[in-house]
This record gives sequence, structure tokens and C-alpha cells, in this order.
Amino acid sequence: MTAAGQSRSSARDTEATTPPAKRARRSRGKNDRQAVALIPDQPYRAALIELIAERWTMVWQAVPAALAGDDIEGVHDVRVASRRLRAAMDVAVPCFPDDWYRRLHQTAKSITKSLGEVRDRDVLRASLAKERAASTRLERPGLDRIIQRIEAERRQSRVEMEAYLSQLLEGDLPAESRRRFGRIPPDADPVATNDGSGSDPRRILEAGR
Repeated sequence: MTAAGQSRSSARDTEATTPPAKRARRSRGKNDRQAVALIPDQPYRAALIELIAERWTMVWQAVPAALAGDDIEGVHDVRVASRRLRAAMDVAVPCFPDDWYRRLHQTAKSITKSLGEVRDRDVLRASLAKERAASTRLERPGLDRIIQRIEAERRQSRVEMEAYLSQLLEGDLPAESRRRFGRIPPDADPVATNDGSGSDPRRILEAGR
């Protein structure tokens, strides 16, 4: 089995053996957020803008901890946030012009993918460390070699992940996501109010009043 395959299997095993109380505490952790306050009679496209805006915010808030690398859960938090973002953006595809929407939609998918290799190895490394702690003296040399290989793969994966996330943060994507999916009045059309120049839809609305 490949290292990535072992990682996915270990992740499932770890989750299955995690006590329910601990899983509940974890589910109330960093990724918790209040739901977007949608209005029942607001247009469908405006409601999706609100949802996508909130989920982009969660991604950008989570990225610095993943880059810092002080806690392996930082990478996990970005993956969870980006998956939630992808789910919302997948549903919203028919609601927006392709050239207006495609770039950020593809970026949402790429963020999830960029963290996969690191997260897989974080989970596998933690699982192997537990196995080593419970192993016999004869078993440890073999486990040590596997752990060393996983560590090397993780370091390389983190280099690639950090380069990609840093490039995103230093580029125009955070500002672009805020321009296109900023908070706007629930009865407004976010595409119609964007003049194509990257202006904030809220300012355009206010100027027209």
C-alpha cells in the first residue's frame, strides 16, 4: 500500500476509535461558525453570495495557522473550510457568468487539493508514532524507517503547500474574493452591481441612490 493509501486508512481508523465525547468537543472547535443570516424572501443568487462570502472569509482566516505549522490542525482547518467553500460554489455555478466566477471557483478547488498530501502525512505520522510507542524493541527499527520516509515526504509536501498558499495571500485573490463576494444588501444583484472594474458592489449601490 502506498503512503497516501496508508494515510487514508489510518485517518478512518483514528476517527473510528476516537471517543464520541472527544469528537463532539472537536466538532465545536476552530471551524465552528454562526450560520449566515439569510432572509427567506431574498433572491437565490443573493443568498448564495452571502454564503460564499462567509466561507471565503473562513478560508482566509484559517490559512495563516496552516502556514505557521505550529499545530497540525491548522492544515486540517483550511481543508475543512475550503471543502465547505467548494460545496457552496459548486451549487452556485448556474447563477453566475462563467468569466465572472470561474477563477475563484477553480481556486477553491485548488486550495483543498494543495493541502491533501500534507494532511495525509500528518495523520499517518501521528498514527505511526502511537504504534511505535506500543511496539516491541524488535519492531521499532522498521517503524522508524517508515516514520523517517513519511517525515521526508511531509517536508516536501509542506514546501509545495506553503509556496502555493503564500502566493495566494500575496496576490490579488483575497481582495478579489471580497470584491466579488462582499456583504451587500439582500435584495441586490451582486453581478449586476459589479461594474467589471473590481469596484466594491456596495459602493456602486450607494452611489446610485
